[in-house]
Amino acid sequence: MPDRRYEVRVTGRLSQRARDAFAEMDVSEVTAETVISGLVHEDEQLHELLAAVQSLGLHVVSVQQVAP
Repeated sequence: MPDRRYEVRVTGRLSQRARDAFAEMDVSEVTAETVISGLVHEDEQLHELLAAVQSLGLHVVSVQQVAP
């Protein structure tokens, strides 16, 4: 399976603890949202990313596959 790049947008700003949970991803802040993005090599990695978002209680605005 080829690598795919995903972007997860959540509301608000992330604490350092939350940012640390996404150490292998790019985390950037735009307006009132935080964008977590990076390459996903397998479907399992996408599930793990979404599980981390859920476990931190983050409010998801959108999840989308974007151009690499």
